[in-house]
Amino acid sequence: MFKKIVYTNEMEILFSEANLVCFSGTVLAAGVVADADGKKYVEAGSLIDADGNVVTATGDALTGTPVGILYQTVDVTAGDEAGSIMVEGYLRADRILASFSVAAQTAIKEALTEIKFR
Repeated sequence: MFKKIVYTNEMEILFSEANLVCFSGTVLAAGVVADADGKKYVEAGSLIDADGNVVTATGDALTGTPVGILYQTVDVTAGDEAGSIMVEGYLRADRILASFSVAAQTAIKEALTEIKFR
């Protein structure tokens, strides 16, 4: 008997690797919803606040103030995990900002002044 497994690739969020600066930080598992297999992932490109929470938007308002963007997907199924938080660099706006309203995009750009969206 065969089991079908669907694999996904990590989305490329970089516009350019020039001036890429990342720091290590803790990504919190609280508030992350498990997928159909019970795994909890925080995807690359997620906004992260100073405490390690994922920042989302409710309409035009952000749930926190982002200090960086998660560089690579992190599995937080077993609890809080280390992650690489990007604080400076060139990112693809179509992959990071597309799901946010114009007002939320403005707030993100104001909070992340060293990240350039192309």
